[in-house]
Amino acid sequence: GGDPQNNAQNRGSLLGKLLTINVDRRGARPLISAIGLRNPWRFSFDRANGNLYIADVGQGDWEEIDFLPRTRLGRLQNYGWSVFEGRERFSSDRELAGGELVTPVHVYARRSPHCSVTGGFVYRGSAVAAAKGRYFFGDYCSGIVWSLKVSGGEARDVRRHAFRVPALSSFGEDARGALYLVSQQGTVYRLGG
Repeated sequence: GGDPQNNAQNRGSLLGKLLTINVDRRGARPLISAIGLRNPWRFSFDRANGNLYIADVGQGDWEEIDFLPRTRLGRLQNYGWSVFEGRERFSSDRELAGGELVTPVHVYARRSPHCSVTGGFVYRGSAVAAAKGRYFFGDYCSGIVWSLKVSGGEARDVRRHAFRVPALSSFGEDARGALYLVSQQGTVYRLGG
């Protein structure tokens, strides 16, 4: 808790980082693509345009959704932990260690009944026309599911959905873009039936 060794902002550590690796090259070493992550619980690329979404679990106050357009991939990004938690200053005695700062497009308070964000996917299926192009995510403890659209680098039209998924631990998508929601209690749900 609190990243006492400041690993997330230390470029000499692989902790708190988003790494890339060339799997086609024998002996390839991981390269740091982003620093300043706390505990990303699922990240995904939008299959339509390659934009990146990360759900990063907070320390104690804020859960966050981060967005990075495909055009910024390939340059070092800094998601801010442990200088920031969500959009607020977390540690007054730490500074960012370079990279382009990525601020969350959406945050929600980490207080009961919420405890931990679970990241999902941008819906690209055909069963629910109104959901197309929306990024879905939820909270593990409350089971609440939200979706949002990103426009101009900001979250727009954040919606809380009427259904809940108890112990929401993951999302999945199939080849046709259908969205699945996974409960740690053993049930898999599909958006749109």
